Amino acid sequence: MSGKNNVHMGFSSRALAKILFPCVFPVTCVILALPQPLTAAENEWSRIEQELALEQQALAVNEGELQLLEAPPEPASHFHHTRLLVTEQSLHDGWVIMYQCHSDLDRVASTQIVYQQDRISNIRVVSSQNIGSARVEGHTVQMKDISPESKICISADRRALSYEKGRYYLRLGPFIRRFLDGYYPMHVRVEVCYPKFLRLVSSSPVKAHNYEKNNTAYADIDIWVVGKLNIELVFVGE
Repeated sequence: MSGKNNVHMGFSSRALAKILFPCVFPVTCVILALPQPLTAAENEWSRIEQELALEQQALAVNEGELQLLEAPPEPASHFHHTRLLVTEQSLHDGWVIMYQCHSDLDRVASTQIVYQQDRISNIRVVSSQNIGSARVEGHTVQMKDISPESKICISADRRALSYEKGRYYLRLGPFIRRFLDGYYPMHVRVEVCYPKFLRLVSSSPVKAHNYEKNNTAYADIDIWVVGKLNIELVFVGE
């Protein structure tokens, strides 16, 4: 309102000041509370905080050390399911029959499954879904254009059995899910079918579930891991 209107309303200048002062003071408080431009020191502190946050993220990435997980950390992590058939011939030459499926692979433009060159042969892609292309190249399976809910199944012969001092050792691995320099969670299940005249005496890194069906015995390991996983099962003849 104008000064003229104030006079007509009958307020003196001193009285008007008493009325307006309580109204102006809160406004002044709001103005004082507004954020001020950051100083050079505050900018530097913000930069340091960001660097520390990035460093903590880097430290959280597994660099290969094996960790056994009690529960799935992700709703749909890479599932690596291997079935192995140990025959009587395997006891002589060390070669077992392998059927392997990979589910929920990382959604990337290209990726590969790599086997140890001197321990794999007759690799064949049995089936695939939600994968643009998959082909065998040497001791690898090369894949492109991975989509959600992907799956690929592979068959091969694998040299994994050895005989030492009266015991048969089935050694598998390393099983890894790797991207750049980091290792990420993976669900691994290994089922081994072997003759009943063999007896499973130990397994690592966890105890295998052992059972029999008809004339065949089975060993089953089912775990979640991060890092490099190597599995060993030890048998003796009966």
